[in-house]
Amino acid sequence: MNQARSTAFSPAALERLGSFVSDAALHPDAATLRCLRDGVVDVLGCILVGADTSVARKAQTAVRGLGAAGDRPVFGTDLRVSRPHAAFLNAVAGHALDFDDWEVPGNSHPTVVMIPALLAAADRKTSGADLTSAYLAGFEVIARLGEAMNFEHYDRGWHTTATLGALGSAAAVARLLALSPEQTTCALSLAVSRAAGYTCQFGSEAKPLQAGFAAQAGVECAYLAQAGLSGQPDVMHHAKGMAALMGVPDPARLDRALDKLGKPLALAEHGLVLKPWPSCGYTHRIMTCALELAPAIESAEDIQRIDLHLPDFHYAILPFDAPAKRAEALFSLHFVSAMGLARRGLNLADVARPSWLDPDISGLVRRTHVHPFAPKRPELNYDPDDPDRMEVTLRDGRRLAATCPYPLGAPQNPMTSDQIRAKFTANAGRTGQALLDSLFDWPASTSVLTLLDSLGENP
Repeated sequence: MNQARSTAFSPAALERLGSFVSDAALHPDAATLRCLRDGVVDVLGCILVGADTSVARKAQTAVRGLGAAGDRPVFGTDLRVSRPHAAFLNAVAGHALDFDDWEVPGNSHPTVVMIPALLAAADRKTSGADLTSAYLAGFEVIARLGEAMNFEHYDRGWHTTATLGALGSAAAVARLLALSPEQTTCALSLAVSRAAGYTCQFGSEAKPLQAGFAAQAGVECAYLAQAGLSGQPDVMHHAKGMAALMGVPDPARLDRALDKLGKPLALAEHGLVLKPWPSCGYTHRIMTCALELAPAIESAEDIQRIDLHLPDFHYAILPFDAPAKRAEALFSLHFVSAMGLARRGLNLADVARPSWLDPDISGLVRRTHVHPFAPKRPELNYDPDDPDRMEVTLRDGRRLAATCPYPLGAPQNPMTSDQIRAKFTANAGRTGQALLDSLFDWPASTSVLTLLDSLGENP
């Protein structure tokens, strides 16, 4: 055991994170605040539309059966439950359609984990500024640990929304509750013990449930720490701790990531990737290619062959070449590329019914061939030198090709304000129309819960 300790990471990884989360002055510039504002509005729309999905409804039924009564809203419903169960149910709904944002270094969906947790822990005095600083603290934890552990952590099969997201959620709630550095360190340590989730669950209802588990864990671990419960402060950097067992035993890499805390803010450095289409983000570069080529194609029947080229670690997350159900279609590169070429997009109506069985779409799926390649720089999620590439061979002999380094919605190719508003309105329906302008002002709100009161009702 002494030898194991001697090879451990340099001390105090969680203490460093705990001190930063508790004490750092978190003042975003205008661009960073705008990114956060849009991410929160976007995820609220995802929660509202997801609340009526099958996985969300079944989760709501299960929570009722657990007797988890309380006063916290489950948005898009008339249900009120306990704080941790509200975090769970709102996160499940927000991730049900894989339509919520994600971030690059942690390869996680941060907002759908942290915002349900924060709203579950908030009170009527929680302002937009309070929510902002809490989110920024949690994002810092997710992104910096992502820099330290990925992509080895993700490639091993860990669902980072569930693992890093549990720590980010705990950090965010700890900041909101004004926990001390020591209490925050304990919340993070306890969250390490709750950090689990597997990428092999993708394409099933377990994926959104794993996001819900992370949000719930964040709330519970912060309140447990507030009550005085503790964990080992070295559980992240220990030779038998999270970083070593779930990532790579590289103390210098962890130190380098933590040296960057707040310099600059991680959200300012990395931003968020918003989703124009309800499918895995790794399908979106190909979708962007398809939309570029689609105007030159009159009919799906004109397409003889589709060839898709993308990094191998992206394709590994998209195993459903011939999807048989909605959860699989969201992780099917074949289906998404066919929808882009034949229907010029993918929307909620397309995934609400089995459009993957439509003859024109299933025909294109069968004529699609994927060619994964080893990226030049596997440490980069999106490498502009390794873009996705689509090649379409038409029956008349023409060949069309397009490449995409950054999909629509990435910080390098952002959605416009009008596109974000249109997505929210489509997701939220009548509720969205009435609240849209006020929601975009949430950072200036004196009471976020009061602002969101009407979201706790059936639209």
